[in-house]
Amino acid sequence: MAKMEGLAHIGVFISDLERSKKFYEDVLDFETIYECGIEEKDGTTTNVAFVKNGNLVLELVRTANPQKRQDGWVDHIALAVEDIESIQKMLENRGIEFETDAPVLGANVFPNGAKWLTFRGPDGEHLEVNEVFPY
Repeated sequence: MAKMEGLAHIGVFISDLERSKKFYEDVLDFETIYECGIEEKDGTTTNVAFVKNGNLVLELVRTANPQKRQDGWVDHIALAVEDIESIQKMLENRGIEFETDAPVLGANVFPNGAKWLTFRGPDGEHLEVNEVFPY
């Protein structure tokens, strides 16, 4: 049986690599850890940047000819936080507009509940800050 050691990264297709890097770095405190170009069979280059915060790595992918992907569907990326209210204030000060005014309480989502807030990234990607109450 293949042993999975954890999540390596999440690929996020974006339309403007510099804009997305700036957002993830300046707003969400990620750090760019590696960038490269990948030569495609059709002669174009796909540019990628890996950004990291804590143990979460996102691969920002900019293809030469962006198009809406039809295969697979990931609804959102949830970022684990402590003290969601403080995170909300910090992100609002950085220009984030949340989809609700206050954290949503999900009393039965985890054994002791959780709170979350959702917002959008620069390409409309669904992002969430999520605080799970201790077990």
